[in-house]
Amino acid sequence: MTDNLESHTKVEEQSIRFTSGSLQIEGALHLVDKARQPGIVFCHPHPLFGGSMDDERGRAITEGARLQGFNVLRFNFRGVGRSQGTYSNGVGEVQDAVAAIGFLRQHPHIDSSRVILIGYSFGGSVAIAAAFHTSPAALVTLSAPIRIDQADSTLVTEALRYVSCPTYIIHGSEDMTVSLAEAEAIHAQLQVREKFLRIIKGADHFYLNHLDEVVHKIFAFLTDNI
Repeated sequence: MTDNLESHTKVEEQSIRFTSGSLQIEGALHLVDKARQPGIVFCHPHPLFGGSMDDERGRAITEGARLQGFNVLRFNFRGVGRSQGTYSNGVGEVQDAVAAIGFLRQHPHIDSSRVILIGYSFGGSVAIAAAFHTSPAALVTLSAPIRIDQADSTLVTEALRYVSCPTYIIHGSEDMTVSLAEAEAIHAQLQVREKFLRIIKGADHFYLNHLDEVVHKIFAFLTDNI
């Protein structure tokens, strides 16, 4: 559990690169000025639809993390921005998320036992699959479809049986892009006891006018569960 920090908490942002297989992946690492704090890896939405580490939801979560004393790594999946490679139907993107977790756990400023995966939309599905391979301290998804990509329909469903950390599933009641039924299916198929489904009343897929509420709920969950 972390203590609430004042709004003037200093944050250092570093442009970084890490390796995913043979690829160089670019990211932005936000470090608070308090040593050995929890770290968040944020997985962005679909690369083929303009998703990147500059996603508005990711930036809002980064700001919330600053206020709560969490470090954050946002990164671009392969083929996005300055990250090498090309889109890989979700499979390679899961490898990128796993590599991001590994990078953060090795950083001297991070409490390696309290690294968290957060993903939005496509990135939420990637985060579920990556959680199976990395056993994070907690997992948070926003508007995650149960299928990462039409080319691979089982990557998420197979991982759900093995996710072992507290998991918080957020979904907008008015999401017309990813149906609420998919969030309910993810929740139902998770085998972990500490699983929670939070429906944001009136919110669409982008959480327009609801981002403050979403960020507040994310950090309330994390404060209680890590």
